[in-house]
Amino acid sequence: MIKILFYFYLGLSVLLSGGCGLWEGGLPEHILARMDHEEITVEDFNQEFKELVTDLKREKDSSGLKELKEVFLEQMIERKLLVLEARRLGIQVTPEELDQVILEIKKDYPGEGLGETLSVRGTNLEEWKQRLEEKLLAEKMARNSRQYSGEIDEQEIQKFYETHRSLFRLPRKVRARQIVVADGNEALQIQKRLKKGESFEKLAKEKSLGPEKVHGGDLGYFSQGEKPAEFDPVFSLEVGAISDVTKSPYGYHIFKVEEIVESKELSFEEARQTILQKLVQEKAEEEYQRWLKQLKEKAKVKVNKKWLRS
Repeated sequence: MIKILFYFYLGLSVLLSGGCGLWEGGLPEHILARMDHEEITVEDFNQEFKELVTDLKREKDSSGLKELKEVFLEQMIERKLLVLEARRLGIQVTPEELDQVILEIKKDYPGEGLGETLSVRGTNLEEWKQRLEEKLLAEKMARNSRQYSGEIDEQEIQKFYETHRSLFRLPRKVRARQIVVADGNEALQIQKRLKKGESFEKLAKEKSLGPEKVHGGDLGYFSQGEKPAEFDPVFSLEVGAISDVTKSPYGYHIFKVEEIVESKELSFEEARQTILQKLVQEKAEEEYQRWLKQLKEKAKVKVNKKWLRS
């Protein structure tokens, strides 16, 4: 879900930045956090926390739960700060942008599923839309702030390549097809037909149960370890060879190797653009964290840690 990914995205940046510099500020019991002119109430927190953790009663590790609550509160505070800054700068989420995200979310809730889910969580569609808009605005503010316009020195790119050579060693890959059926005897009969010269692609389309049957059983390119162990026999076959029947929890498999791509190490020129993009992203993140730290320092965040410890 989009909202779960969004929470993780913000949570990662909180952890990277070392938290919000929280302290107790003599807040009323119903106020959990205050920053500038914004507040987070205990009710606000509980409502959003339920959206992430659907069954707290099953949580056995109470110390872990308290830690999760504190991290989640830091996420909410950071989001509020980003929203405040976005509004100050006149950044907005358009109705069209909001509607598009809502349409994507509704795909996971057929019929009236979304409304029913929100009802179970004790909220309604309008309240949920307001929170979603706020989250999208914070995300837009964070994205706009993760920019790097400086230059990357060529020596820095070269140094990264030399010190991370293992990242640019491409493993041996094969391109293979499969036919998977539910019955072992049927698999043996299909194997006999293949060895007599019948088309693997044609039989895959006719007999296979796998979703790739529409492409003649084509599994694409993959290296050892990317698929279940039952697929490993393909790595001992030559191009054009047909495998023995292999049993797995999914059925009985027959493989054919179409192509083998041997392992290789990318040259500096081949790897240069990837390295450049990575270094730009890292420097953009560093600048964003510096900016976010300054934002937090100006906001004078106060948190009711007594409630968190309860």
